[in-house]
Amino acid sequence: RARRYHRTAREIKRRVNQFLHRLKKQTNLDERDAHVTAHIEKTVRNRWWGLFTCYRVPQLPASNNAHELFFNHFKQWQRRVTGRKSVEQFVLRYGPYAAYLDPRDSLADLLGRLPQVDAVAFAEAHRKVRAHQVRLHQPYRFRRQPKRYLKELETRWASAIQVTKRQRKRASGS
Repeated sequence: RARRYHRTAREIKRRVNQFLHRLKKQTNLDERDAHVTAHIEKTVRNRWWGLFTCYRVPQLPASNNAHELFFNHFKQWQRRVTGRKSVEQFVLRYGPYAAYLDPRDSLADLLGRLPQVDAVAFAEAHRKVRAHQVRLHQPYRFRRQPKRYLKELETRWASAIQVTKRQRKRASGS
């Protein structure tokens, strides 16, 4: 099996910059072409931050087809785990977070990557996941026990109003 040449993000960035420079140079004389080139360059520059991720992280799929294949495997794995035919609810609920949990990774791979995670970034991501889960759980709680849910909501509102009143009182100096 032939070994695939692995290109680096730096090399690809350099080649894209060269291409944009050549394109700009070739279309400078025609106003319409220059306008299209400016649009292409603006589009590429606006997406620059994420264009080369697949070259920095070897496990990420580099093509759209590879991404599709990854997500198809992911959904198939999720159907197997849950026993449900559809994974729509799972993807809607956990999609932004679940894609990072590749079921093909071994425990050793995962444990090897964990030390690379920044603790502050992890804490922020964890906070976002928890907030997301709370938002998703609210309709479920309301459907199951509407009176209890509304009572808790009223209690939270009353508490928030009391806190606001105390803060205003302190701010006014009374």
